[in-house]
Amino acid sequence: MFRKIRSELRYPAEFFWLLALVFFLPLFEAPKNLCWLGYVLTWLYGRFRARDWGGPWDKWDSLIALWIASAYVVAAFAGIHYDEWSAANDVLRYCSVLWLVKRSNLSERALLAVLGTIVVSTLIALAWGWWGLYVSRTESALALNSVGHVNHSAVYIVMVLGFALSLALAYWQRMGQLGRLGSSLSVLVLSLSVFFTDSRAAAASALLLALVLSLTFAARRTKRVRISFLVVMLGGAILLAMNPAIVMKTENQMVAGTFAYRGDDWSNALVEWREYPLFGVGLGNFGRPTLAELRDWNKRQDWAIHPSPHGMQGHAHSIYLNALAERGLIGASILLLVLISWGTALVRAVPRAQDPPLGWALSGAAFSGWFVTMSVGLINTTLHHETGILAVLLFGLWLSRREELFSPGRAAR
Repeated sequence: MFRKIRSELRYPAEFFWLLALVFFLPLFEAPKNLCWLGYVLTWLYGRFRARDWGGPWDKWDSLIALWIASAYVVAAFAGIHYDEWSAANDVLRYCSVLWLVKRSNLSERALLAVLGTIVVSTLIALAWGWWGLYVSRTESALALNSVGHVNHSAVYIVMVLGFALSLALAYWQRMGQLGRLGSSLSVLVLSLSVFFTDSRAAAASALLLALVLSLTFAARRTKRVRISFLVVMLGGAILLAMNPAIVMKTENQMVAGTFAYRGDDWSNALVEWREYPLFGVGLGNFGRPTLAELRDWNKRQDWAIHPSPHGMQGHAHSIYLNALAERGLIGASILLLVLISWGTALVRAVPRAQDPPLGWALSGAAFSGWFVTMSVGLINTTLHHETGILAVLLFGLWLSRREELFSPGRAAR
């Protein structure tokens, strides 16, 4: 297969750096960073020599450039100074992946190899996590080694679950028995793993994502919608029954009158934003002001929101309030514009029943990245580090073939 892919590629070196990046993304920190650098440098070198930059400039290029620039503008005018330049580099890192992948015209085999490699590497990282949790007993929660905290790992797993399900649904008719078995087992393991992270937001997002994808595939391909709905709901009920800790965790916090201190995080985020409304405290600087500073800032504001010692976290447990606190109105508005444009572009190019499987698979992948970022982002901070790279990579793959697969005048296949 790789011999066939290589024969289809004009720039094979950059492609294999990309494969290495997505393979190491959930596994190891240092190789992942080296592969990102190798991918960027190889892409730029090859394209400079060939004078081929992947097509004319378009509005998405402008928006990506604005997104990157906004991170450094916010860093330059940040209310406090600590980690803002390093965090701005994180935006550059994942936006560069989006930008370069968008301008890489990969073949169908190459695109499927990228998606397949992500699924395989995630399953390997999960096997490692399951071993540490239940065999060696060195871990207290199921997580991916390079992604880190269980909530962030859960976000990553749900995204992979979404496009693994999309791949299975899109290519089911073309698969042999071995392919169907492998796809089914992958979706099953990913689904089970999401629920065993005990992340309620991720579990809810996974259930809704599976429901939306299954119903969309069924409706657009004139299959039985009610059966798809019942299968997804039954599967969710079985997974909850296998691991009721998610429900128990919610019940316990409702009795205690708390929601993992998220309300305190959000209050502190608003206090930080009110002090520096235009550019915020700086990317990566949420939680850096001391409680005494927050209380002093709050004295100048006539409102009912007060800082809390329980909200002194590393992030605001909400992509929206975290962006408001760290980026201010300027940076948060640009991030919101990106997310709205991302969702709008996908809605405008929903595949038709007669469209090829690749179009369906890429749409499901890009939608998974957007949906999980937006939905889990309500109560967790998404779109950074590994989850950011994965989400924009999935969207970049879709953008790279948008004109060919999703243009209004595309021919039926």
